[in-house]
Amino acid sequence: MLPISDIPVCLREFAAQFRKVFKHPAQQKHFEEILAGLILAENRTVAGIQQKLMSDTDYDSLQHFMTDSPWSHDELREQRLELVTKSLSKELASLRVIAIDSTLIHHTGADIHGVYWYWDYVNHHFCLGQKIVVSSFVASTTVVPLGMELYHRGFLPEQKLYLETTKPAPDAPPEIWDEYNELVKEYEKNCKGHKTQLDLAGDLVDECERNNIPKDVYVLDGGFLDIALMDRIEDYRQAWVCRLAKNRSVQLPSGKFDSAEAFALSLQKEDFKPVEVETRLGVKRTYWVFAKNVKVKFWKKLRLVISYDNPELEGEPKYFLSNKLNWVQAQKILQPYMLRDPIEHLFRDEKQELGLEKCQQRKKQAVLRFWELSFIAHTFLEMWVKVDYPEGMPVPRSETIGQKTRFMEMKNLQSFIARIKDLVLDEKDTEELLTLVTRKRLNGLAC
Repeated sequence: MLPISDIPVCLREFAAQFRKVFKHPAQQKHFEEILAGLILAENRTVAGIQQKLMSDTDYDSLQHFMTDSPWSHDELREQRLELVTKSLSKELASLRVIAIDSTLIHHTGADIHGVYWYWDYVNHHFCLGQKIVVSSFVASTTVVPLGMELYHRGFLPEQKLYLETTKPAPDAPPEIWDEYNELVKEYEKNCKGHKTQLDLAGDLVDECERNNIPKDVYVLDGGFLDIALMDRIEDYRQAWVCRLAKNRSVQLPSGKFDSAEAFALSLQKEDFKPVEVETRLGVKRTYWVFAKNVKVKFWKKLRLVISYDNPELEGEPKYFLSNKLNWVQAQKILQPYMLRDPIEHLFRDEKQELGLEKCQQRKKQAVLRFWELSFIAHTFLEMWVKVDYPEGMPVPRSETIGQKTRFMEMKNLQSFIARIKDLVLDEKDTEELLTLVTRKRLNGLAC
């Protein structure tokens, strides 16, 4: 891969919109360099990005920018969301959803802020990582990350078990009881201060509403189906669609409560009707669906949809809930959830193309700054980059982050060729050219 000889003009113009966040020209310069490195470098750590730059920026300067330089990642995030809101207000898609989901960011070291041991459901083993809850905007032409919150494990069940097993005997000395009561107070304090993933999802909903992100419906995975969270969405008078676990109890026509799976098994084949929906890329799919307003146990009446992907009703169906009782047509519930599919691609692009899993920063502030810069790079590629396709080349209906990254690589190649041309015109010899290009890669401090 070529070194970054200059910041592409389109990226520099985009970065200028965040200028008020930074108080010094050097901060703006490093901001542009980090964004360029997240898009163009193979190694997207701070050290790897510094190696790619042909500028005189040293590693310590970039590291200081990420850790101790006086700028606020919260202000940067607010500015990004403001720009996204302005751009999305022009979004002409017929359906706009905000998806809320979580993902695991893998790590190999335990000394990084927010890293804990988690069970990896994809690879089926325990691993070190950070778990984040993310809100994203999805429409037919746009998939862009919005907010992000880091989840910290509270270890509250373990603390409670420890208190239960170490509780002193009633006739224990007062000093033993005093020590135990202090632990109880600390546990109660931890319970009040700890935020679950559901709490963090609620904070992201508040952020979306505070920034007036345009949307038609919130879409959530089954792990976020929680009464308090759904009430939080409904307090803003917003619609939501969520997956439902098959063992969740709903009221049957007989009046008794049983699992959603039992409800599905009680239905006849003729109860299911074909419904056609479209993927984000316009591919039509047909599902065989039953829909009915039912009461969920310990909750209220909601719209239940049971969906099969084949007319024989073979295999496991999928279950959905929505607060929109008047969405009689099942397509109105399935279509928003269909738009949630690209979220996995968004996470993949963030991790593989934009360095979300490459953050090796240890301090809290540096970690949050790195992630915010990654989201800004994603926003730039998704909403501001316009690919110039060669004449005669068919233009894809939806451009991927990978395609736009390769387009930026071509822009970097163009800048590199221009830089070499200028050096040749200045009568620089081959050795000087090689020194300029390779001096940072030979610097042990940046390895």
